[in-house]
Amino acid sequence: MNLNGMPQANPLNTIVKNNDFYPDLGTAEFINDYGVATDYANSDGMLTTHITLAIIDINRQLENFKTLNWASTNQLQDVVSDVIAGATRFVTLYKHAVFSLAKAKLLISRLGETHRDQRAAQYMQASDNQDYWLSQSSDSVRQIIGVANSGVELL
Repeated sequence: MNLNGMPQANPLNTIVKNNDFYPDLGTAEFINDYGVATDYANSDGMLTTHITLAIIDINRQLENFKTLNWASTNQLQDVVSDVIAGATRFVTLYKHAVFSLAKAKLLISRLGETHRDQRAAQYMQASDNQDYWLSQSSDSVRQIIGVANSGVELL
């Protein structure tokens, strides 16, 4: 039980294999660092599915940038950048982009099935959180490719 009297998640650390360029990602890191709710955290299959879908999406978003800028590099961790807390800036931003997108997808995947009004309230709350996590993911992708948040830089 946690401090709120809710059952603790007993997370497994399933590694989601990525392509050879981007890092593999673990479900335990996602659960611990992104506050994944217990009912989701105990469903390893759901976690790996959502992380896999997020990886596919983020890799697609970065595909052209990778081809143009990192063609001579074998792995993202080898791209020259600042190292903070033991990881390169690009690896940290990549993980944040993937995990934020996975969290956004996870939030709306299972809404309550009790009362209609309660379900509507849960949906609104999940949408608000989903918007936050989608913006976090987009911000991280923009930071990786070096584009300003507004999409237009001042001259």
